[in-house]
Amino acid sequence: MKFYDVESEFYDLFYFSFDKDIEVYRRYICSNVLDLMCGTGRILHHLNPDYGVGIDINENMLIHARKNLEGRNVKLIRGDVLNFSLDERFCLVIIGFNSLLMFSKDERVKILKNAEKHLSDDGKVIVDILNPFMMVEGIVHHGDTIEKDGIYYSRFFVPRWKGDKWELLYFYDIVENEVVRRKYAKLYLYSVFLEDLREEAEQAGLEIKEIFGDYDFSEFDEEESERIIAVMERRI
Repeated sequence: MKFYDVESEFYDLFYFSFDKDIEVYRRYICSNVLDLMCGTGRILHHLNPDYGVGIDINENMLIHARKNLEGRNVKLIRGDVLNFSLDERFCLVIIGFNSLLMFSKDERVKILKNAEKHLSDDGKVIVDILNPFMMVEGIVHHGDTIEKDGIYYSRFFVPRWKGDKWELLYFYDIVENEVVRRKYAKLYLYSVFLEDLREEAEQAGLEIKEIFGDYDFSEFDEEESERIIAVMERRI
């Protein structure tokens, strides 16, 4: 089963309330926003732009997004970020929360080119990815444990290095009436360093203008920062 077919069942439980990244996008918010790989609509929900478009390829995630964004001035589209085409240009394009890491180098360039193609003249693209220095092989990363209606949900993952990318083994434990059920899925993420991202942005006709190491706008440090948050503009 594909990762997001499993993840869609639990994503909102663990992540929908997460909004630490929203202040970054809010600093650059403008009249219209395009959220690539929008998932269940978490970013668009918290950011609440005047007008937004979200694109995702997974229908199960979009089912949740439609409910989460009901009544908002948001258009949701099932599509592939590698080859979508809209008759609109946006002053802010968001590629949030590690989404870009699911793709190979050539695919990442395609996505960034598509973002550039849909960017208004003075628009910005914001990419938020994990600093690869933060990933440690074999360590169990516990996400969170949530209780809802007397049922406990836990989610954790174990990273393993597989040649040119990380294989993340995700485990979802559901505890009800002292009985444990477990679901399992795999996610593959590529390691992307700042210089990789800078090169790929240039190939896509973009240029990194600002870099932050976390959602508090702290200065990026290659060995210490948890994240790479890059604010891009069209190359002149």
